[in-house]
Amino acid sequence: MRLSLPQWKMSSTKLILLVSLYFTVALNIAFFRKVLELQPFGGTSMDYFLYTLPLVYFCAINIILTVLSLPFVHKVIVPLLIVISAAISYNSLFFNVYFDVDMLTNVLETDAAESFRLLTVPYLCWVFFLGIVPAVLYCLVKIEYKTWWKELLYRVGAILVFALAILGVARFFYQDYASFFRNNKSLHYLITPSNFVESAIKKVRHYYRDNTPYMEQGLDAKLSKSDSKRNVTVIVLGETTRAQNWGLNGYARQTTPKLAARGDEIINFKDVNSCGTATATSVPCIFSTLTRSEFKGTKAAKQDNLLDMLQRAGVEILWLNNNSSCKGVCQNTPNINVMLLDLPEFCRNDVCLDNALLGELDKALEKPSDKDLLVVLHTMGSHGPTYFERYTDKEKVFTPTCDTNEINRCSNEQLSNTYDNTIVYADQLIDQVITRMEKHPEWKSAVAYLADHGESLGEDGIYLHGTPYAIAPEYQTKVPMVFWFSPTWKENKPYDMTCLRNNAASKTYSHDNFFHSMVAVSDLDLGLSVYNKDLDILSECKK
Repeated sequence: MRLSLPQWKMSSTKLILLVSLYFTVALNIAFFRKVLELQPFGGTSMDYFLYTLPLVYFCAINIILTVLSLPFVHKVIVPLLIVISAAISYNSLFFNVYFDVDMLTNVLETDAAESFRLLTVPYLCWVFFLGIVPAVLYCLVKIEYKTWWKELLYRVGAILVFALAILGVARFFYQDYASFFRNNKSLHYLITPSNFVESAIKKVRHYYRDNTPYMEQGLDAKLSKSDSKRNVTVIVLGETTRAQNWGLNGYARQTTPKLAARGDEIINFKDVNSCGTATATSVPCIFSTLTRSEFKGTKAAKQDNLLDMLQRAGVEILWLNNNSSCKGVCQNTPNINVMLLDLPEFCRNDVCLDNALLGELDKALEKPSDKDLLVVLHTMGSHGPTYFERYTDKEKVFTPTCDTNEINRCSNEQLSNTYDNTIVYADQLIDQVITRMEKHPEWKSAVAYLADHGESLGEDGIYLHGTPYAIAPEYQTKVPMVFWFSPTWKENKPYDMTCLRNNAASKTYSHDNFFHSMVAVSDLDLGLSVYNKDLDILSECKK
């Protein structure tokens, strides 16, 4: 007697709708529960944002499954997603497990004995009834495909409808989403199936990066000094500072009063484009030989950068960090994380004001040495959403302010005031660095300030940063940049400051120029194999 299994007939669109609904209501309970813990219903307008979350997820998973549901292939992909999501959802729901790349590594490296101990009866029942049974039922459905062109039209139409629904929600609630998920960054590790798909992609990238051979560059790096002066450079690496609010750029408010008071000492570049809209991209790109069009994070991590070449030439290097990390740029050079020093004068709630960097800078500048020196101050700058934590009462020039991380609840005036105060604080930091350099008139010293990316402050409903570069507003891609050179540097270097100042005011530059310009600022031999004269800002003004 032949066993016959039941089989249902259904259109592809209807089946995708059902599977999307199942993912939304059954396999993401942990995510929605956590959302309500963090933002419970309060009878306010914020409740509307909460109501839209299931809709946005439902639309997003519909789009993904519509793309993935190719004939034959979908019978493997979708059941696999269901079973794995069920397995992960159990641990997320009952053990509060966030599935990231580290968790994936743990799973892959767990031995048989340890795995066996995790296979409890409740867990097996959960996976069986919420994972295996729905996956089998999915496989039993016979999809009635339309003619290829009609099928394609239906799918494109479905994607457009769901995409428009997401855009409609974004039109009214983008700021709520941006603020909520920025303040709860780990929350997306509870969303299935995107959490393990994202983790798997990261795992592959890590594997590729770890197995890519390291490429040394600039092996011919050497100093070429025409004098006996010590060359000392400090790079102040700004964070989340946008050009539009930079006082020296003609902003309606003077947010850079101390730099402005220095007059022609400061060379201010009015039109500078960033390499990315997030620190993880821009910081490695700034110090890399790669231009924005060539840049790949995995490639940059496996080759020498500006710091490596300067160090090879005999320059002392020190990276001082008041940010999450140096993003791999200082992996081969001395570095100090000032946040770990927990200085009570500057640090609170595990975050430090940028003036905490000055103590370690003083130690580096006062250390007896005849060797050239480059110090990088990686600041916290104007990083949001807690802009109010980035300055002291002394820099609280503009009021009223937005003293909360829920920036979407603040008025435009409050938000702009708070952000502008962060730039006033950056201004005093740069000024203090220059003052320290002025105490050593015998040095050929230089100070460069450059921000990694900008920031959106609610324009067109967009907040913070990280928008894909192709569609990012200029608020996120235009950044300030200034140079300061000591009299001794100017006397012993062959550059026309008037020419440089005029170019800074009238020409467009980008992060692509920084590596090559810093080669010229230092005393590196310009015959360096990776040096590109055309990207060196100073080269055009050589006397």
